[in-house]
Amino acid sequence: MMRLVFLDLRDHAATWVGAFCVAVACGFIGGFAASLMATAKSYPNMESLAVTMLMFSAMAAMAVLASAANLTVAMQRRSYALWQLANVSPRRVAAVVLAQLAVVAVLGAVVGTLVEAASFVPLFPLVFSSPFYLPIDQVVLDAGLPFMPLVWLSVAGVFLVGGLKGVRGAGRTSPMTVLRAPDQPRKGMTWLRVVLFAGLVFGTWQLASSLFGKDLDALGNSLFLPLLMAAALVSVAPAVFSALLSAWTSLVSQNRWNAWYIARHIARHGLSVSTSVETPIMVGFGLVAGIFSLSSLLETVIQQYGLTLNATLDFTTSVLLLGGPILLCAVGAAVSVVMSSRTRTRDVALLIASGARPETLVAAAGFEALIHAATATLAGMAVAAASNAVVAAAVEFPLFSGLAFGEGLVVSIAGFVLVLAATLVPTLSALRKQPALVLAVEE
Repeated sequence: MMRLVFLDLRDHAATWVGAFCVAVACGFIGGFAASLMATAKSYPNMESLAVTMLMFSAMAAMAVLASAANLTVAMQRRSYALWQLANVSPRRVAAVVLAQLAVVAVLGAVVGTLVEAASFVPLFPLVFSSPFYLPIDQVVLDAGLPFMPLVWLSVAGVFLVGGLKGVRGAGRTSPMTVLRAPDQPRKGMTWLRVVLFAGLVFGTWQLASSLFGKDLDALGNSLFLPLLMAAALVSVAPAVFSALLSAWTSLVSQNRWNAWYIARHIARHGLSVSTSVETPIMVGFGLVAGIFSLSSLLETVIQQYGLTLNATLDFTTSVLLLGGPILLCAVGAAVSVVMSSRTRTRDVALLIASGARPETLVAAAGFEALIHAATATLAGMAVAAASNAVVAAAVEFPLFSGLAFGEGLVVSIAGFVLVLAATLVPTLSALRKQPALVLAVEE
């Protein structure tokens, strides 16, 4: 079985390399938090920073890892169907896929933690360069190597849980069904997503309720509102993103541009790819815009009431709170498109064979990236606006006081550029190939 595991990883490296990159990013961020925890022995204030960083990064990591794992398995459905036709039992197929997920997750996490351990000493003074954290020359740095196996297990655990749905589908789906319809059919909300959504909504409600009627000093916990709201939206992302994408893109005439029609159809049809691309951008925008909006709102409250608190986000705090989620979201959005490059190559060949012009397909790739980025941005705006409105109501301010989307738009633009590159490169590469040769090749 292990021979099949590694041979298939080698043969489908283009698909698995995306999941590997996400695991590397998660390993790096988890390793940095572990290093901060180890360093906290000589600098106790750092322990709370490490925990806060871990909480913000963990939510983004779970969303991105789960999406990447599920998309990776979905992209391999045809291969798994062929295995069953070769007399590999469904249970063995599921076991091989789980082993592949574990191998990629652990290897990626190991690489990420090794890079972090080697770069922790030079990175530390750069991250903690804000005046509030100086001087730091007496801090004894510790890379926290004994904590790294825990990071590896955590990344592997999230990867396995995230891909569990796809693994079950790989083993249970009839091979003939997959070969007739290679794309995974749309399914409604699973009970696990519903339970997760209900739990996160309850937690958000409890936190929001705790902000009313309390001292202003307790408003520091409000920074966790965007985190919980974004997590709740992630749990229902397939249903919400699909409906949102269909709604706003329908406002644009479908008959004006052929490129727009093709891009909208691809974005709506590829549910797994769309969700995997849009989720990281939404999380990044929601957290960045939400936290900066709350910081602006709380700073206004502090000035009006003459408090001695400080709600301004300095460089160090911004990096610790948002650096991990932004890195994960950027990597997750880009690799999600890259992992589907083989499917894109075949789609381009089919469109060319149907009479589509190359310039139309290039424009469609650009529109597709725009659709993904805009859908995620709209969802992120809802998260930022909702969290800001709750806190504003708690301090009896106008609901949109302090609301700012500027910082979040930087994340959206960066995500759009990454997704645009990830869509254009395979499209241009596919246009250089003969459609007949591409369509004649079977996996």
